[in-house]
Amino acid sequence: MSVGDGTVLAVEGLKVDIELRHSTVHAVDDVSFTIAARETVGLVGESGCGKTTIGLAVLGLLPVGGDIVGGSIRLGGDDLTAFDEDAMLRVRGNRIGIVFQDPLTSLNPTMTIGDQVGEPLRIHRGASARAARGSAAELLALVGLPAPQRQLDRYPHELSGGMRQRVSLATALACEPALLIADEPTTALDVTTQDQILELFARLKDELGMAVLLITHDMGVVAGQADRVLVMYAGKLVEAGGTDSIFYEVRHRYTEALLESIPRMTTSRSEPLYSIPGQPPDLSRPPGGCRFAARCAYATDECRAAVPPFFGEPAHLFACIHPVEAAAA
Repeated sequence: MSVGDGTVLAVEGLKVDIELRHSTVHAVDDVSFTIAARETVGLVGESGCGKTTIGLAVLGLLPVGGDIVGGSIRLGGDDLTAFDEDAMLRVRGNRIGIVFQDPLTSLNPTMTIGDQVGEPLRIHRGASARAARGSAAELLALVGLPAPQRQLDRYPHELSGGMRQRVSLATALACEPALLIADEPTTALDVTTQDQILELFARLKDELGMAVLLITHDMGVVAGQADRVLVMYAGKLVEAGGTDSIFYEVRHRYTEALLESIPRMTTSRSEPLYSIPGQPPDLSRPPGGCRFAARCAYATDECRAAVPPFFGEPAHLFACIHPVEAAAA
């Protein structure tokens, strides 16, 4: 799954366990992928599949009990899994920026907009308060916030959801990071604002030369934004390829089911929306074979016997013994 030269992030064989009181959840199991500069990679799947856990692992922000038990996370030439907390503090907000799902809870309600956007510059660049304030106004203008000078002394609760998300993005971009992680960045926004934010992501990615990891459950979001798509199910990657390949040459049965779940303009109002039957497996006791087998109409004993290997070409891989036929896709 390498894209060759220019790779910014390389995740190899990543395994993440979360220790609970009476069990261990194997949240991420042997996941590998790369992201190049000026490339957006969409990471999609149902809630609980491990998408956000991967983002938190890259940032070194796993929850209590969470631990990387295998694999590597390389940012440029550095393996982040070997970094201690002090070293990661120099990475977060500097080499890696993060935009969370809900800007109202991710922004500090006690700090003004100017202080929050300028904080990474004071911490990582040693900027003075005056210089950081001036740069904050420039960043707010960059992300399209109207009247940026007037916003500097306002607080998050005084802004709309779309304006707050632009502030979050400006904060993430303050130190011109090599990698931007966007974790469900548009879920809390209305459709019009969502479109504006996504267009902003695409423009700034090219202007600043960033690599972007776009984490979402919305296949429609990755369709318009991602260069490549990684499909996760129950802690494992099941399909990976170019966006057009995933949508028009789908091979894995889970990806097929996700695409079938997308509402369409042609769907009758009297027709119920499609939903994938069954529930994801318990990741404290994951099944031995294909993890989607219990919900798949095409599963056989062979699927349940062992974890399927990846098939296909390097540009489009899928872990399915009974894939969607190319003609049917």
